[in-house]
Amino acid sequence: MAVWYRMIVEPLAGWSWQRIVASLFCVWLAYLVIVGIHRLYFHPLAKFPGPRLASVTQWYEIFYDIFHKGQFTFEIQRMHQKYGPIVRINPEELHIDDPDYYDMIYATGKPYDKMQYFLDRLNMPLSSFATAGSDLHKTRRAAIAPFFSKQRVSAYNYLIQDIVDHLSHRLSAEYTGTGKVLNLAQMWGAMTSDIITDVVFARPMGYINCPDFDSQFTTAVCDMLFTSHIRAHFPIFLTAMNTLPSWLVKILAPAVKPVIEYEEMLELQIKDILDGRNEEAKLSSHKTVFHDILSSNLPPCELTAGRLQNEAMSVVAAGVETTRWALTVGCYHILANIGIEQRLRSELEHAIPDPNRMISVPELEKLPYLTAFIQERKLIQSGLRMAYGLCQRLPRINPRSPWQYADYTIPPGTPVSMDAYHMHNNESVFPECQTFKPERWLNNPVGPNGTTPLGHYMVAFSKGTRMCIGMNMAYSELYIGLATMFRRHRFNLYETDRSDVEFAIDMITPQPKLDSKGARVLVG
Repeated sequence: MAVWYRMIVEPLAGWSWQRIVASLFCVWLAYLVIVGIHRLYFHPLAKFPGPRLASVTQWYEIFYDIFHKGQFTFEIQRMHQKYGPIVRINPEELHIDDPDYYDMIYATGKPYDKMQYFLDRLNMPLSSFATAGSDLHKTRRAAIAPFFSKQRVSAYNYLIQDIVDHLSHRLSAEYTGTGKVLNLAQMWGAMTSDIITDVVFARPMGYINCPDFDSQFTTAVCDMLFTSHIRAHFPIFLTAMNTLPSWLVKILAPAVKPVIEYEEMLELQIKDILDGRNEEAKLSSHKTVFHDILSSNLPPCELTAGRLQNEAMSVVAAGVETTRWALTVGCYHILANIGIEQRLRSELEHAIPDPNRMISVPELEKLPYLTAFIQERKLIQSGLRMAYGLCQRLPRINPRSPWQYADYTIPPGTPVSMDAYHMHNNESVFPECQTFKPERWLNNPVGPNGTTPLGHYMVAFSKGTRMCIGMNMAYSELYIGLATMFRRHRFNLYETDRSDVEFAIDMITPQPKLDSKGARVLVG
């Protein structure tokens, strides 16, 4: 210690503070230069193409995510146009734009991990969605997967239909023929919020009764997404939110108040379930997902209130936002294309003679112009293609062995990502990809190789071991929601154009332009 003192501290004793600051700045600058040189020339990813600035610093991504407001996905697209199908998009990560490689990265049964830094965006680190390690993710997912199986979801279809019926009655009483403007995203958001909270907690919240369907709960989910990039790139913001008292955070950052209240509401729901105070669940015909979790084989450390709250945040947020947007985008394109609307209405009128007696989801799945599955994938599938689900890339890490792409060997442990936006906008797979064409799904279409079914390239729910667990629930909502609304009601677009539903901002889920007033209609 004495030697170090004589070597470092004593010589500095006579320095002015200006000289010390200048010296520290030079040391910091030298460090940055050394790191930059290493990343450009000696890093394991140095041989991969991409912008040199993106290879050197994470600030390249931060600029497009935060200061350019969710534009990094589009910048990645420009990178591919310039550098080819594989690019280095930041110092540690590769992105691939090759539809035939998707199944390699998002494979079923492979022990691939997620990128921890990427998972901090949603502030739910203990949820199965945000679990980085494949083994722990498998354990957590197994506890909730049965709840969202196709068989279990079919038992909730009556509940979904009841909520949609309530929504329909309100349209008839309050909107039909009155000239009152209806915001489709708000309407569908209120519906999906009610459905997911009823299914998950057996406690309907009545969001479809909110004035103008403007649910603060849906707003909170959207606000949470709009702060996602800040939380990911500046973890100190996340630490402050989680450390400071919630009342103080609401004062210091009023913009996150709905998010805090949303988290507090979910925490209360979980406590009621753990304490046995959820009377609605006792009277409900179905158990909540958390009763399934509590009766699973998970160890006690996985059943704490904090972890269950994170799981609730994950399930509810996913159940609200992606389906809300898919329904909104689908409705716009139906109404903007008179031929599509006429054909859909004709099919629904033939299949459902009495609009007050809706048919079951299995029967709806057999309708050739509505169905997204099996033989003739058309309307819903096209809507999902242009809604994307999660538009942001989903990095995967193969910790044990390298991946091989063309002439490139990707080192083990390297985050590699793809995304629905690039998949669904690939012209070789989906010609005229920006055109809403249900007809592209006619006659069992195939991909560019002439054999692979076209539906293979649909990744709105991702694929593999970590694909969206709520896919069956989402499909039921899409079928019931669209069929009921377009069988019972007439809509006309009101001061709305394609830009109001077009993906313009990446906030994990696709968002329209900032000045959009939303997709709006008049109910006839």
